[in-house]
Amino acid sequence: MKFGTKALSVSAFALAMAVSPVFASNVVGSKSEPTYNPASMVDVEGTITAVRQVPAGSPLEGVHLTVKAKNSTVDVYLAPADFLRIFKTNFPVGNDVRVLGSKVSFGSSDVILTNEVDIGVTSITLRDGAGAPVWQNWGTSL
Repeated sequence: MKFGTKALSVSAFALAMAVSPVFASNVVGSKSEPTYNPASMVDVEGTITAVRQVPAGSPLEGVHLTVKAKNSTVDVYLAPADFLRIFKTNFPVGNDVRVLGSKVSFGSSDVILTNEVDIGVTSITLRDGAGAPVWQNWGTSL
């Protein structure tokens, strides 16, 4: 193995180790967070009426959308804000959105744990087929 290849491998490993703690704190499934349930999948289309960010250290920390659908208004949890910044996508109030995810109880209300979000021509997959967050292991392996 040449020196350049070894240096690149070591650098990539160091980068993965440096980035992984940022996303490791956002692992879903802690005692205070709801669990994704593939049996409770919903497909919601509506208009974004609010965007809020739940602070770090709180359950479901990250970006939430309030979406006004035909017959209801729903809370939609997307992902940690740091993870969404990678995609350089925003979610403006007033835009139409489509959300596919698991509708689960959280506290005294329901929340949709997003699997996929479509806004305009942009589609972002946030969970794998089993519902595991794609940010959970982001940067931990190459």
